[in-house]
Amino acid sequence: MGDEIAEIDDIEFAQQMLSIKEYKCGEDKSSGMKKVEKSQKITLSKFPERIIVNILVKIPPRYINKNVMPVCKTLKEMCFRRSFIEQNFMESKSELLIQEAAGRHMKTKLIEIGKELECESRDLGINQLRKIHSSCDGFLLMNEPWIAWKLQVINPATKFCLTIPKCPSGCQHTACSAALGFDSSTKQYKVVHVMTDSYGFEIFNLSSGDEHWERVSGPWEDPNDRPFDPVKFNWKDPVSINGKILHWYVDSSEYIISMQVNEAKFSRTYLPKCGEVIKTNNYSLVELGGFLSFINSDSETIMDVWILEDFQGQVWSKKHRIVAESINYICPYKSARQNERTMPELGKLVVVAGARRNGEVLILKHKKNSSGYIYDTKSRVMKIFSSNMRNLESFVPHKDSLFSMRRIS
Repeated sequence: MGDEIAEIDDIEFAQQMLSIKEYKCGEDKSSGMKKVEKSQKITLSKFPERIIVNILVKIPPRYINKNVMPVCKTLKEMCFRRSFIEQNFMESKSELLIQEAAGRHMKTKLIEIGKELECESRDLGINQLRKIHSSCDGFLLMNEPWIAWKLQVINPATKFCLTIPKCPSGCQHTACSAALGFDSSTKQYKVVHVMTDSYGFEIFNLSSGDEHWERVSGPWEDPNDRPFDPVKFNWKDPVSINGKILHWYVDSSEYIISMQVNEAKFSRTYLPKCGEVIKTNNYSLVELGGFLSFINSDSETIMDVWILEDFQGQVWSKKHRIVAESINYICPYKSARQNERTMPELGKLVVVAGARRNGEVLILKHKKNSSGYIYDTKSRVMKIFSSNMRNLESFVPHKDSLFSMRRIS
């Protein structure tokens, strides 16, 4: 039953459900034949609420906001309930938000990867987008489209938009790190920003009434302890784990920097002991199935995927080992590009994102060209990542939601 419902178009199914009609049968006394009398629309009160809820929670949030809420007050109130929004978010599909550099504004698409690694894309529904830094509970943190030194939080499904005041560092947000997180202890959303650790990290509380940034000390008390050259190093957007824990790459072969959003304090998370010397340019950090993943490639033919199972205890486990000779590379049908006809060397690929809710699919990018690939860790199948976009710069896991946050007054 569930599989049959999933194949029905969400909007069409909702419309049919909301327009069910009741037909009354009568009897023609002259002929003795039964006849169908005038139909009347069945009101929602004739359905148990749990049935309506169980149907609506499976509909994508953007359709709920646009097609269901305007129907009547009853549905609007039902869809505004926190329990409904949370359940609807759990049912929402995991997508990958990708961006292509295209001048001042960036071309943006949402990609859903199917069971056969096919890619279905859709527009975000918002024009004039600039760099998107992170996603949290359906909200996106991005550069303000027209003012270079401001950040903006939007919810693509509900069209909620909030512009954040200028940060004290005066950053132009062209080469900085920023992320949206959720403080589970105070139930508040926060923006974490860093331009340079010598200045410190800046935190903005989106749910408080104060329109000011809070400055907190950087991860190192002694600047000489930094593992990177501050002149050459640029902070990149952190890997967000459910918006609650943020992880930054700091060009170290021993550790990364982490922060629990509810504590706003930094700590070192040590990398797993792989048995060999870790090279800083040969590993990547991504989110896989709700966990931080460390992917190391010190060989041209082998790539190891580690999962941080216990953040507090810093317990890593090796989840997958990808061996080049065991990969089943499926060449695109009648591919015109020479480099797509054969599988690329594994050592020349870097993992840039995870896909699907269980984290079983990896998105890889070639280090020297713009080619992208999809790899299924279960079936060991690799295909071309067909997005019809070149020069991909950003890969952000995202799920639509109906969540809202109080505007700053």
